Amino acid sequence: MQTDILIESLKKADQTIIVVRPKEGALLTLQHLLQYLEKEKGNLYQMLLKHGGILFRGFDINDKEEFLKVKEICAGASNFDYVDGNSPRTKLSDNVYTSTEYPKEYRISLHNEMSYSNKWPGLIFFFCKTPAEEGGETPVLDCRSILKTLDQDMVKAFEEYGVKYTRCLNGAVGAGKSWMDTFETHDKSVVEDYCKANDIQFKWDGDFLCLSQLGAGVEVHPLTKEKVWFNQANQFHPSNLPEDIYRALKMMYSKNKHKYPQYAYFGNDEEIPEQYLSEITEQHFEQAFMFKWEKGDVLMLDNMLMAHGRMPFKGDRKIYVSMC
Repeated sequence: MQTDILIESLKKADQTIIVVRPKEGALLTLQHLLQYLEKEKGNLYQMLLKHGGILFRGFDINDKEEFLKVKEICAGASNFDYVDGNSPRTKLSDNVYTSTEYPKEYRISLHNEMSYSNKWPGLIFFFCKTPAEEGGETPVLDCRSILKTLDQDMVKAFEEYGVKYTRCLNGAVGAGKSWMDTFETHDKSVVEDYCKANDIQFKWDGDFLCLSQLGAGVEVHPLTKEKVWFNQANQFHPSNLPEDIYRALKMMYSKNKHKYPQYAYFGNDEEIPEQYLSEITEQHFEQAFMFKWEKGDVLMLDNMLMAHGRMPFKGDRKIYVSMC
């Protein structure tokens, strides 16, 4: 069976994603893949640390339960919940979420999941239940590579100061996510305990919860010891939104930026120049793989080595995610 499995590479410049798929004409199932993973997961993990991403394609994976079987062999039984996550998504089970419910007509800038937090998933798995009729690619980017090509004065500033992230979460009515959805609870004391344990400054303002936390601009991968670009400053900053929405928000919050649903400063409280944020976003998209989904695909990413995003799409698109 193992001789019926092919390992290929998708390449762009100095970036590579490994593709594991059946050889032409080989009819392999999920069970064949699981047997292969049991034998080869050590070698595959070394490939993951070298390249950042591995795609499993063509193994007839149909639902979230089968998806989890692949994930659990690759990563064990450990799971990472999405408490404190800032993307709109639905929890489908204890271990699986929708990838995002951000409006389909907009692209999502590339980011490392929860890099604004002091805890983030080490691995992130995506499963394509239903590919989009048109568009909907997931751009992915090596964060070691982008670190070398961004303006180095800007990189130095991010590395020195880090990023201060602020959020103002509503109490079920208002722009952005509610604090109940974000923390998966309606109990304020649970939220407060979480914030205290995770170095998040918090303040209640009526039904609103205002948060502030410090994150890195550049991090060091704990296993490879390589420096990576690792922050979500451009995604948190409202200039990342469509121009008409950003203009409206600026009018609403001109007297108090801490009322924005989310915002980003340098860690020393100075404003990040918007030309920096624009450069980050555009260079991420220019240099990324534009990864087109096929039904049944499972993509495993090292969340520190690889950033991901989403392109606009038409039709139904169902991508599930699980983290650990």
